[in-house]
Amino acid sequence: MKGLLAIGEGIFFFYVLICLLVLNMIHFGNILFVDMPYEEPMTVTSSSSSPTAFLFLFGLGGVCFLYIRYFLGRSGYRRLKIVLWGSLFAFNTFGSGFSLLMSYGLMLNHREAIYLILATVMSLVLTIQAIMKYYEWK
Repeated sequence: MKGLLAIGEGIFFFYVLICLLVLNMIHFGNILFVDMPYEEPMTVTSSSSSPTAFLFLFGLGGVCFLYIRYFLGRSGYRRLKIVLWGSLFAFNTFGSGFSLLMSYGLMLNHREAIYLILATVMSLVLTIQAIMKYYEWK
């Protein structure tokens, strides 16, 4: 049963990793490639998918928050997991913050800006929680 739980945790980690990579790649791609007037920026949200995107962001953030809060396992395994999750959210905080600063005046879609701000703040909160959990177990 423990092996199945470890496999499930690994699948969940890679799912979150892929979601964050796609989010950051879209925003970095907009910074790098949209420099001509006729090019359209890639968007995460649209008028029809905006509520779905925000619910996905809050749902994934909530699940990650609860997952980090109630880690299971032995001491070394928990520390490894907390370092991996904390690093993942720290890199996402820096990546989303960088994208937000670089494209501050260029975003015409306010839903995209709000989504990026929320992703940055949520990643920052999860990073802080991971750091606090690491020092709690030390």
